[in-house]
Formats: sequence, C-alpha cells, structure tokens
Amino acid sequence: MNDPKKRSWKTQALLTAIALALLALAVYKNRGKIQDVFARTPDYRLFAIAFFVYMAALLSTFYRWYLLARAVDFPFKIRDAFRLGFIGNVFNLVIPGAVGGDLIKVVFLCREQPGARTEAVASVVLDRLIGLLGLFLLGGIIGLTAWPGAGFEVRLMIGLAWLAVLGVSTLLAIAFTPGLYQPLIRLASNRQKLKSILEKLVEVASVYRTKLKVVAATIAMAMGNHSLNVIVFYLVGLSLFGSIPSFASHFVIVPLALFSTAVPLPFGALGLSEQISDRLFDVVGHPSGAVAMMGFRVIMYAAGLVSLVIYLINIQRVRDLSTAAASEAADAIEPAAEAANPLAGEPA
Repeated sequence: MNDPKKRSWKTQALLTAIALALLALAVYKNRGKIQDVFARTPDYRLFAIAFFVYMAALLSTFYRWYLLARAVDFPFKIRDAFRLGFIGNVFNLVIPGAVGGDLIKVVFLCREQPGARTEAVASVVLDRLIGLLGLFLLGGIIGLTAWPGAGFEVRLMIGLAWLAVLGVSTLLAIAFTPGLYQPLIRLASNRQKLKSILEKLVEVASVYRTKLKVVAATIAMAMGNHSLNVIVFYLVGLSLFGSIPSFASHFVIVPLALFSTAVPLPFGALGLSEQISDRLFDVVGHPSGAVAMMGFRVIMYAAGLVSLVIYLINIQRVRDLSTAAASEAADAIEPAAEAANPLAGEPA
C-alpha cells in the first residue's frame, strides 16, 4: 500500500522541479534583457516604495477577511486576523506542500468558536471568491476604458476578464440563495453529517444575505487591493526598465498575470507566471513581462520574509494548528465523498 505522505512529497518534488525548470527557461530566454537591466542599475528607491505598497495590499486582504468573519458573528479580534494572515502567507507562498494557509485560518476559527466549522469555511471561501471578483472587475472596468484603442488580443483579454466576472458572480449568487440548497438537503436526508452541513450552509447564506453592504464593501476593498498590486508592478517596471507601457495598460494586463499565480505550482506558480507574463505584456509592447514578474516576485518574497518572522514568533501555536488542520482535512474527506454521491450506501 502506498504511503500518502510519501506520495504527497513525491508530487511536491515533481511540481517544484517543473516550477524551477520553467523559471530557468524564462531566465534563459530573457538573459539578454536581464543583463541590460543590471547594466543600467535599477532604481532601488522605487523597489523600496513598491515593497511598502505591496505590504499595504497584503494587510488589506487580512482586514477584508476579518470583516467577512465578523459578519457571521465570530468573536474575532483584528490582531488574530493579521497574525493568521501572515502565517497563512507563509504556508501559501514560502513552504511548498504544507497545509494550506486557508485551512489554518479555518482551524483557528473552529477552535475559537467550537461547532462553527461551516461559518469558518464559508468566510474563507467567500474571501477567496471576492478576491477573484475584485481582480477581474478591476481588469474588466479599466479594459472598457481602453477598448477603443485596443488591439484584438487586448480586447480578447478584456473579454476573458468579464467572462471570469460573470462566472464568479454566478457562484456568489448561488452561494447567497439558500433555497437552492433545499434539493440537496432532501437528497442527503439519510446522511446526517452531510445534511447538517448543508443546513448550516443555509444559515450562513441567510446571514450573508443580510450583510450585503459588508460584501459590497469587501468587493470594493478587493479592487483596491489589486489596484495596489498593479501599482507595485508598475513601479517595479519603472525601476527595471525606465520606459514601460502606460499605467492603464498595466491595469488590463496585470490582473490576468496575477491570476496565473493561483495555478497549483510551488512558490506562487514560480516559472509559469513568468512565461505567461512574458506573452501578456508583449501584447502592449512591454520590454519583458517575464523580467517584470521576476521583479514583482522579489517584492513578494520580501513580504514573505516578514511573514516568516511572524510565523517563527508563533511557531509552537502554528505546529498545533497545523496538526489540527491535517486532522480537519482528513475529516473533510467523508462528507466530501457523500456530497459527490449522496445516494450511495453507508460506508463500510
């Protein structure tokens, strides 16, 4: 019988190898441009400004999640949201293959509020969806202003952004419509655990329906957060190249480039995002989207080091949460399997 832990490490080793190979390819293809960048000496003052802007964007995401968690009446302190946000950033960015930072947040909330797992999961999932919606709304709205002078490929990207807005908005609409859960609850009538989860989801959906102002505010915050990331990208480009495409062009392209970091490769889709950025920014005549993304990663990893310090300060508590998170993940397998086939017989 295969050991799941060994299989997981083998998978992570393979993904890490793929990421490093893609990064090496991006560096090789852009070696001349990288040499040119260091031949003229980057403006490190712009890099410093970009770092502080990125930190502001990161902190705003932690506060956004705090508002969503408080909306379902968690007795949750803002310092906990910031501490867990930094720790989650380590798990999501610095430590490949570790238990996800989102699961750490869920476990913490469950410990603070026993029996409220569904609300905890809902706040984290909703935060993710709102983050995506804000990302694509930003690119789509700015894209419409640039539409008249845009070429075919840029218009295609703008269209993809609005398609993504439609998709995420549909998911949110479903999530906020408790009546849609009733057929699933009836199908799960002989699965008590699954039925209780679905009934709890109805309660959570009903609560968020009464907090639409909070939801709208967090969507606006998400757009502001991603606007800050666009500014970071723009500052990094100015530092590295001096002359780059317009600020408006960045608002169209950067959201799509940043979305690529969600691909499940270690260290924020290292290597893959460089390849995608190179193609995307080439459309607007950027000197090198791959090199710009490498510069953006320097900022990301610098923020990751700050997160690592917070992680180390809370190392014992993180270990406890990580162990609990692994147990949470194992416990989630059974209801997930039931959800996939609610009419199946009882497990042996």
